[in-house]
Amino acid sequence: MRRRRLLAGGLASLVGLAGCGLVPEESDPVEASATAPATLPEAAAADAGYERIVAETTTVETTLDANVSGDVELNASRDAVVTLFRRAYRADGGRRFGLVTAPTVRIIENSETRYDPVPSLDPAHVVALATDRSVDAVSDPGESETVTLLGTATARETATATDGDRDLAFVRARVRAGDDAVTAVALAPTTDAVRAPFDAVARDP
Repeated sequence: MRRRRLLAGGLASLVGLAGCGLVPEESDPVEASATAPATLPEAAAADAGYERIVAETTTVETTLDANVSGDVELNASRDAVVTLFRRAYRADGGRRFGLVTAPTVRIIENSETRYDPVPSLDPAHVVALATDRSVDAVSDPGESETVTLLGTATARETATATDGDRDLAFVRARVRAGDDAVTAVALAPTTDAVRAPFDAVARDP
């Protein structure tokens, strides 16, 4: 009788796993650091009319949510402390361009999937990290075309960033670079003024 009860309990567990499972949350946050910063080389910055105003390393805290589908669907949430690189550039006419290089994070043990922590941050915070310019909010972006970033074709997302009663044109692109993820952000007073040198971005050795 005891053996039958054990078998029944095992089958019930398998049935539960076939649907949706929750991975137990870890009490300690995962910590990760980016390996090398993405930058706009000095010559390329000069050609585009930009000067570098920020080059630093900073640490941010966030919470990452994971959904892994397959034979078993897993959902997990994990706090993360990530150390990232930020490079910000300024040009005439109120134009800004910036790069955030963050480590990708594995939050489900034994899973090959790694997550970029930057999308989990508030978009206005990402603008400040990348461009060293504060904005109040960023509208939901839409994809307009593709650009080349670090040799990879990726979506060019456009939106509006609000600074008080003033609207700014916002452009963003993201790619993976090894175990890192690079987010490039451009701001300008008008859409016509956005001349972001995405294709000139390089990685420091």
